[in-house]
Amino acid sequence: MQQIAETVTVYSFRVFETDAETYHVAPFKAPRHLITERFRGDVLEGTGEEIGADELDAHGRYRRIATGWGALDD
Repeated sequence: MQQIAETVTVYSFRVFETDAETYHVAPFKAPRHLITERFRGDVLEGTGEEIGADELDAHGRYRRIATGWGALDD
């Protein structure tokens, strides 16, 4: 029997930085509900990306490692 991997949609988002009184884009993506509840940010619509749920870290963040050589070995 083949297992189906659970997927989740993650988004880029911005947060308001009170010290600088401006918005900045977070350096990672996250699921919509965490953006609004935990990170208190605004979802940047149109940035959704479907990933495997196991690609999120323990805090629900998704960081894609930029590499021009393809996937990195674990």
